[in-house]
Amino acid sequence: MNMECRNANAVKDGKAILSNRWSGWICAICVIAVSTAAVSATSPEPSLKEIMQGLRVDLVEVTDGLLTGDFDQVVQAAARISQHPPISDAQAQLIASELGAEMAGFEQFDKIVHELSLSMTAAAKQRNRERTIADYQQMVNGCLACHTAYQSRVTAALGTRP
Repeated sequence: MNMECRNANAVKDGKAILSNRWSGWICAICVIAVSTAAVSATSPEPSLKEIMQGLRVDLVEVTDGLLTGDFDQVVQAAARISQHPPISDAQAQLIASELGAEMAGFEQFDKIVHELSLSMTAAAKQRNRERTIADYQQMVNGCLACHTAYQSRVTAALGTRP
């Protein structure tokens, strides 16, 4: 065997065979990947507070994109808003217990934010600044109206602080 083959892959019948050193690393990487996937699959759903914190970050990104004329940033952040995770069933039940018949209004605000974020994404893709800003303003107004109407009661029902 020549000196070059000692640190390279061995070849048997025209096929490369990984050295023990490399196969160990590959196995370690696979174990980490599978473990990470298993942990992600069993991770708890985000709380409403965590969802709202993510939406706030995305809203700031939209604002920054509008102020700097970065439509790509607006598209990405608005798309994340439209795809935010849902409230867990357990938290939704607690909120529904507190709000009763008003739960429909609470859900309507989420629907409005969703629809406006989709519209804003489309407008930003078209580089339509006027429509993007109009959707943004309506969405912010909807967020503020929802928080005014429900924030204190929802946070009390969930036992969290705003």
